[in-house]
Amino acid sequence: MPEVIRKDLFDIKNKLDNGYYQVFKDKLVDPKFYLDNVIVQQEGAVLSPTFYNGAKYVIVDSELYNSVENSDIISSSNNKVRVILSRKANHNTLLVTERCNNLCQFCSQPPKKDDDSWLLEDAILAISAFNFDGIIGISGGEPLIYDDKFIDFIQIVKKNAPKTALHVLTNGRKFSDITFTKKLAEEIKGMAISFGIPLYSTHEKIHDELVACKGAYKETIAGLINAGNLGINIELRIIPTKINHLYFHGIIELCARIFSNINQISIMNLEPTGWAKRNWKDLYISPDEYSEQLNLAINMTDISQIPLALFNYPLCHLPENLWEYSVQSISDWKNYYPSECSLCKMKEHCGGYFSSSYGKYHQTARAIL
Repeated sequence: MPEVIRKDLFDIKNKLDNGYYQVFKDKLVDPKFYLDNVIVQQEGAVLSPTFYNGAKYVIVDSELYNSVENSDIISSSNNKVRVILSRKANHNTLLVTERCNNLCQFCSQPPKKDDDSWLLEDAILAISAFNFDGIIGISGGEPLIYDDKFIDFIQIVKKNAPKTALHVLTNGRKFSDITFTKKLAEEIKGMAISFGIPLYSTHEKIHDELVACKGAYKETIAGLINAGNLGINIELRIIPTKINHLYFHGIIELCARIFSNINQISIMNLEPTGWAKRNWKDLYISPDEYSEQLNLAINMTDISQIPLALFNYPLCHLPENLWEYSVQSISDWKNYYPSECSLCKMKEHCGGYFSSSYGKYHQTARAIL
């Protein structure tokens, strides 16, 4: 019999070892045993001992029970229990490292120096167990910083979770290494995988200033060229700030004239988290102040036939002609709507606000009536 953990999440947090677990509601359903399995029951539920076969723990907690589906993945870490891969979520993302070779002024996950390759290893097990018929985001830090270990990660995911598509957030600098890029391009053939790579300016000094790393621009440009020429799918990302908001058109022209395999350009409103909060006054610019540049970007992508999407923008802060490009991109667990939004006729089509924007980082909601 597995250990039974009752009452509230406080008890769970103090019982579970740090790590990932696969959860099942009331009984195991086709478990794969990549991870330790946990049965979650509602308060008062009584099950036959045969249902417990292969489970390490039984958690009796109605809140957790109502938050998960069979075969979801939870993590226990630093006295916190949370669902990290959910079949209910609108976005699923795994952090595979907190190391990075950039120090972006608006970094949402400020980097650390310690070897944390165990995160990549845990992600392999979580993705294999979840075996999701959809997209899982891979983020950091810089996921490609572990070089050949990342290629090993791809190989195992490809074998164990062939239905799972991946979207990898990377600064793209590793792709300047043509040997690595060729190896990766060969390994991902036949996979549904794309790489989100940011470029913040066509001016070397401005890009390097925003990522706080001299020489990053040259490596990023070389990486974009190498990856595109080898057929790697790229989503190019731009975050407007006070420093770079005038340079959208130049970046898009580069995409049209020089880069290959740019499948989408994403312009992303700044998220008030991590180092962005520390540098908010120096970086943040209201979309109202660069709507002309957004319109120019739309026109240039239309001419270039490159799809463009606007991420993290409340519709009330965009001109109406740009609403069709706006994506409901904010993950459900960090999304909220101010009280003013209750009267807005466009609420169900709007991505709303980051919960981290509440207070001094908040853009005033303007209900569309």
